[in-house]
Amino acid sequence: MSFLGIMVRRRLARAGYLVTRVEPEFPPSLVSVLQALKARTKPDLCALGFDNDVGIQSELLRVFPAAQVSFWSPILRLDNAVVDSRSGLPPVPSGRFMVVVDMDAFPLELLHEKMPWLKEAEVWLLGARLGSFWAGELDLCRLAARIQAFGFRLAEVLRAVGTASLQAPVDSVRVVCERDDGIRSPMSPGSRYRVNEALTWLSHPMVQRRDFQTLAGRGSFGYAAGVFNPGAIRGRDQTYLLAKADRTPWVLQKTDESLFFASAQPLLLGLNADHDIVNADPLVVEGLPGPGRAEDFRLFRYRDQLFTNHAVISHPQPRPVTHRPLRLELMQTRIGLSRLDLPAKRLAWCGWPAIHRPLAQTEKNWVFFTDGDQLLLLYSFSPYVLLCAQNWPGLDFKTVLETRLDLPFDGDGLTLRNSVNPVDYDDDHWLHIVHKVYPGKQYSFWAVLISKQTLQPVRVSARPLVRGWHSASASIIYTCAVIVDGAEVSLYAGLDDSATAAATISRERLDAEWIVLAAREAQPA
Repeated sequence: MSFLGIMVRRRLARAGYLVTRVEPEFPPSLVSVLQALKARTKPDLCALGFDNDVGIQSELLRVFPAAQVSFWSPILRLDNAVVDSRSGLPPVPSGRFMVVVDMDAFPLELLHEKMPWLKEAEVWLLGARLGSFWAGELDLCRLAARIQAFGFRLAEVLRAVGTASLQAPVDSVRVVCERDDGIRSPMSPGSRYRVNEALTWLSHPMVQRRDFQTLAGRGSFGYAAGVFNPGAIRGRDQTYLLAKADRTPWVLQKTDESLFFASAQPLLLGLNADHDIVNADPLVVEGLPGPGRAEDFRLFRYRDQLFTNHAVISHPQPRPVTHRPLRLELMQTRIGLSRLDLPAKRLAWCGWPAIHRPLAQTEKNWVFFTDGDQLLLLYSFSPYVLLCAQNWPGLDFKTVLETRLDLPFDGDGLTLRNSVNPVDYDDDHWLHIVHKVYPGKQYSFWAVLISKQTLQPVRVSARPLVRGWHSASASIIYTCAVIVDGAEVSLYAGLDDSATAAATISRERLDAEWIVLAAREAQPA
């Protein structure tokens, strides 16, 4: 729990209130899961254990009669899968059975090679050390695909996956894999959350630390608080990044709202083919409604002009007050459009896009892209709400498509949000990136292909494209822009709200991870 949460709870306690909450990520006990499994199958279900952990063996014997539990420790050789004659192999069970495996001690592939009948089990209970996943020896996304080929699905996770415990490298996580009979009812409250969280954090992201290159950070070009969160677009002979440069550290901005509004500066960076910064120019901003602060720039071309959609944080009063603490909850955040004049190094305010939907106090994550002569605005990804500009250069947008998507990593209560302006991927698709925010501002990003024919997502990546901390040495990674150039895909991101970084991966690596979304009839507006 955060420090603020602890203080709030203490104050409420002194006032006589008791605060409780149900944590969806709190896993059920192994005994309760075993009891539920036994109740849902038949009393004669037996357990076949390939796990030497005494605690697991004891839990099994609390639920199953001793006659229905057997433990085996075959010695499997990696060269030719020789089985030690002293231990032998278990006989093929005659009735219903479940399998318990410690994947660190008994590799699943070797067990299946010598005992292919294991896939006839009702349930698999698979365990491993968290350190094995983090070291790259195991990958839950790959494991999920493997068991799906056997007719199973991940149904439950018996440990809340976290990153704070000092014992995490040797601590264990156990996943329950049920036979996929088409019934998708959760095993227990929160199981969808736990499964999706585990698939996110125990699967290797496509972008690794070796792929990221830091371009700018704190102190770069004289900006003490950093240069970060850029939009990006390819020019004739270089790549342009439009980033937020911050003059004043955030800890000081919070103490003085006038510093907050004076700190941000749009900074245009030019990159060569090696991602070296060859020029950096602060932009003149014209016409921005004030008092306001522009940030989170995303670049796109439309009708031979260069534009940026960006957030504008507006003060409710005519001017900010010096030395008054900043209260972001009183500010309004909306999405605006500006035109970027490269020769003049100028941002000219265009206005507020009108979408004729109720707007919240804070509106972010709208993204823009073009389809021929049409300018499209993707308001939200889940639900999928797409609008189209009417009577340009007027900024009136009309809803053209609204539907809900069946996504493999959705449904856990966390909001899926737009991350980048979609870009051309091939003749038939745009490439888009979406993200979730986990507790502690841990972001995870997935790639999406949007059909140019139906204007709907048709493929998503099976594993995260970028994942907080694992993809770069930063606790906060925010992917802001993507550029597809031939056989390469380049990503641009903010690190720790202070630095700008770039990563390039092969298109082949991305194409290996696509899974097809089930077709769903859209609801045209």
